[in-house]
Amino acid sequence: MRPVDINILVSFKRTQPDYVPLVANRLGIHLSYAERRCDLLTEHAFITSVTDEAVYRVTDKGEALLTDVQTTKT
Repeated sequence: MRPVDINILVSFKRTQPDYVPLVANRLGIHLSYAERRCDLLTEHAFITSVTDEAVYRVTDKGEALLTDVQTTKT
């Protein structure tokens, strides 16, 4: 898990469902990098695709991870 993965999860949580290109633009990261990170987040069930157009939302597992990260920071 990389810090950018948390940023991606937070972005999807705020605006879910959303497209990877919009998230990449919002976070200021290269699209291909964001797509690779989203593929990994999907493999680990932190996000899930909701359409055939690669629109994602945060899963319950992703929500739990964000809660853990926020708890650790405080």
